[in-house]
Amino acid sequence: MVEKAIFIKEENTILLKKALAKNLYLKNFDQITISEILNISQPMVSNYCSSKEKIPENIIKLIDNISEKILNKNNLDFYTCIFFHEKNFEGTHFVAEKNEIISDERNKIIDNLTEAFLLIKEKDIAKLLPEVKINIAYAIDKARNPNDVAAFLNGLIVVDDKVISNNGIRFGKSKHLSSLLLYLKDIIDIKAVMNIAFIEDIKKTSFDFDYLTKNYKLKDSKKHPDILLHKGDFGIEPCAYIVGKDAVDVVNKVIKLMGELK
Repeated sequence: MVEKAIFIKEENTILLKKALAKNLYLKNFDQITISEILNISQPMVSNYCSSKEKIPENIIKLIDNISEKILNKNNLDFYTCIFFHEKNFEGTHFVAEKNEIISDERNKIIDNLTEAFLLIKEKDIAKLLPEVKINIAYAIDKARNPNDVAAFLNGLIVVDDKVISNNGIRFGKSKHLSSLLLYLKDIIDIKAVMNIAFIEDIKKTSFDFDYLTKNYKLKDSKKHPDILLHKGDFGIEPCAYIVGKDAVDVVNKVIKLMGELK
């Protein structure tokens, strides 16, 4: 999650805690609660609240901001962090895990996945629904790990055999499809994959297909299939995987496949 962070000078950290302790105490927070918020002892909170030390104006402004967020427990879009930087770097910034930073390339992938979702939304995909959740994964160029692969969070939402919604798109959230895509992308030159049900009739369609081994490895790495079939194993459902250059390409293949299976 991207969070808004406040960086302050190291020498101001104690002043900030003193000011925040006083501010919260005046807002009827008890000292035990304040001690938990500030990660200090209750006697230290008492000491801070009775301090007569003058607080600089810039610290007071920060305190007003932070205490407002603490009071507004329903505000889930903003999380205040206080960082102590040895170089005394100051200011308010947005911080995130590396894989959450949305570059131009990642933004295009999100747009493409969104377009793919809209293409398949409200389509009757009853024949293609696996027992597990259905999802689409899309990797950036030079992807090296699951954090470089985007997918729909918790899969696509299906009701009455139709895709109706999703819980958003995230990088690094689809373990199985990410692992498969990272393995396949350089062998058969693809960037996206979608899991569907294993259907024998797939082999009668116009699509090129190949098989995956029990360990999800290609049986024939010289082929460039549209669909990969996995026969399953003990405790593992048979499954098929539609692959393509991007998520829209994959979904267009799925729609065409549904038409050929009627």
